[in-house]
Amino acid sequence: MPLTPPLGRANGVFSIVRDYFTDMPVNQTSMEWGIINYGSKSEVFSEPGDSGSIIADIRGRIGGMLTGGSGKAGSSDMTYATPFWWLLQRIRANGFPNVHLDVLA
Repeated sequence: MPLTPPLGRANGVFSIVRDYFTDMPVNQTSMEWGIINYGSKSEVFSEPGDSGSIIADIRGRIGGMLTGGSGKAGSSDMTYATPFWWLLQRIRANGFPNVHLDVLA
């Protein structure tokens, strides 16, 4: 039986989350992207245990990494992802300047 991926809707609105630690000289910033279920009759977009999954668009392009969700009764009606372009900038800035996603055949 073929696997059917869940469908969701996203837009260009991102929220920035900043955590300031009073006992350490470290501050943490993250960017989150909200994704909602495609429609009221669609399956949930994410479930517990999906964190770390890659979210792709219908053309297979990576959009982000799933970081969490919220909703009623154990199912998520709002999923949060960190945009991949934001992650890639930080990966390159922290010791991996030549990282790429080119597929080797």
